[in-house]
Amino acid sequence: MNMRQLKTLYKKEIMDVIRDKKTILTMVVLPVILYPLLFLVIMQVMTMILSTQEEQTYYVAYDKVAEADWKALEDWICGDEDGYDYVIQTKESSNPEKDLENEKIDAYITTSVTDAQIVYEVHYLSAVTNSSSVSDMLKEEITSYSKKIAEENAGKLGLDVTRVLYPVDSELKDQSSNESSMGSLLGSFIPFLLITGILTGCMYPAIDITAGEKERGTLETLLTLPIGNLELIISKFLSVATVAIVSVFINVLSIGGIVLYLYKTVMSLSEGTGTFRVASFVPAILISFICVVAFALFMSAVVMCICAFAKSFKEANNYITPLTLVVMLTAYVGFIPNVELSTKTALIPVANICLLMKNLMVFKYDFTLILMVLFSNVIYAFVAVWFLSRIYDSESILFGESFSGIQLFERRKNIEKGSLPTIQESLLILVVALLLMVYAGGVMSLSHPLAGVIVPQFFIGVLPVLACIYIKGDLRKVFSIRKPGIRKMTGAVILIFGVSAVALLLSNVLGYFFPDNSQSLNEEYLQLLNGVPFWAALLLIALTPAVCEELLFRGYMFTAFRRKMSIGKAIIFVSVLFAISHMSLIKILPTALLGAALAYAVYCSDSIFTSSLMHFLNNGFSVFLLYYGDRFSILNEEQTGVPVVIGLCILAVICIPVGVGLLHRRDEGHNDK
Repeated sequence: MNMRQLKTLYKKEIMDVIRDKKTILTMVVLPVILYPLLFLVIMQVMTMILSTQEEQTYYVAYDKVAEADWKALEDWICGDEDGYDYVIQTKESSNPEKDLENEKIDAYITTSVTDAQIVYEVHYLSAVTNSSSVSDMLKEEITSYSKKIAEENAGKLGLDVTRVLYPVDSELKDQSSNESSMGSLLGSFIPFLLITGILTGCMYPAIDITAGEKERGTLETLLTLPIGNLELIISKFLSVATVAIVSVFINVLSIGGIVLYLYKTVMSLSEGTGTFRVASFVPAILISFICVVAFALFMSAVVMCICAFAKSFKEANNYITPLTLVVMLTAYVGFIPNVELSTKTALIPVANICLLMKNLMVFKYDFTLILMVLFSNVIYAFVAVWFLSRIYDSESILFGESFSGIQLFERRKNIEKGSLPTIQESLLILVVALLLMVYAGGVMSLSHPLAGVIVPQFFIGVLPVLACIYIKGDLRKVFSIRKPGIRKMTGAVILIFGVSAVALLLSNVLGYFFPDNSQSLNEEYLQLLNGVPFWAALLLIALTPAVCEELLFRGYMFTAFRRKMSIGKAIIFVSVLFAISHMSLIKILPTALLGAALAYAVYCSDSIFTSSLMHFLNNGFSVFLLYYGDRFSILNEEQTGVPVVIGLCILAVICIPVGVGLLHRRDEGHNDK
């Protein structure tokens, strides 16, 4: 790497970023002005709401209540001894039910009387704010009134009120320090504000130096200069990351000022609340800052990767919107109770930062988890930068069709016959298929759980076929419909035995670290297939995905990806998407491995029938284990025993090379593409 070139390019990119008014707006104006203003407005609105509730007069009517009963309750409510500040006034009504509906009164009370008890029934409208508020107030008033009557009755009988009515009581004694209590409050909303600030801070510079340069036509000039792509990419990344980190620093100062103001206000209004040591938060702030900087690097690279596909500023904004929604929704994890930082959540981007800061603010220093969060974000950043470098090395991505170039959006008469699917089209089909699976499958699962799993599979198979017909594609070519030779089929069968063995070993290792997930997954399948014959389960669980999923992933998607990138990259991308679509964290590695083997078989044989057979055999073996696995003592263990592990290793070592060898032999005249 030429450091001199990198330094020059970095200065150039930083100057371009600083000249952009939108960047300055999001980096400085938002945190310095908007956050405090927003905080003050929220506080003022809350104060106004509370004061309005206290000053509001609520009107209550009584319907068919004995005069003595409503008079006694009215005197209690209007008295000062109950300790409440709001005003509840009695209002006469000839038709309380109609008056309540017309909001002339806020509630009305009826009674049901027995020999031992009077029950006051409060009628209100939960959809009306005043009515809902007064119902809670009346509940408190009636409860306190009931307590007062009980004490009077016990006194008249000469009983010890405390011994008879309150033999057991409770008191809450908070052992948390003032710092921990404040930290618990801050740990909920500060991570959300920081993550939002980082995203907005890096968004506009990332858009400007990627899609903005394409729109202005300056990117081509940069690429023709005698500089390496690595220096160009790193300089752009560092400039965006610099803005993001500065944005973090400004956000921390702004939020710190708000917190300090809040602390001073509380201390001035509350006497005798105890000491509060601001210095105790210094270690938490330093650790949080380091981890947030790592997250800012990751987020900068991700935003740049997305924007690099766009051709214009407007298009890049459209691409960023889904990412913004995902990041902000994930950041809400800090507000969810009982969600803690663990070895699992420490690896989830965005969520790990929120949960880590939540822990640090209450002085929970688990350095193993801290390092996991830090290094995971650093690794994610490196991966994102590597992916960004691949994008800038591909002219077809930089200057080719953008995500908007989807033939499915064109009129069919304008599409040429024999068109092939694009990556964008395949991703669109995948997203639509997954949405249909989630919504249609979720609705159907409520009444027919098995149908809720099987029927959505047809969406996966039908959608790519319909898309191929619409773009006038050759079905045989797009879906690799070709009769394979005996040698290819044999190699595919042998290969799936070896890959399935490795997948079982991986699943066993993951099951050891995540036993609850593994056990719950098996229980879900057993419950789903309860009462279903083996042959029917084989048809539904093994054959259906072997046809439908192969049409989408090894047919439509694989054809689209291998057109624009090397076979190795196409196999990796399609396999990862195949694993993600199964929506199971514990299955993602084994499923990706199986997906890679299936894609490799299609590539070598140029036939989707090989991958369909492999898919059927793999799923069929899983169904067999579900039905008959308990009959084999060697398999009937929570974790696979040593003999089985050795057997699986031998099977993998023998079958994978043999299967690859048989598949790799090219038939005469066979075309790699």
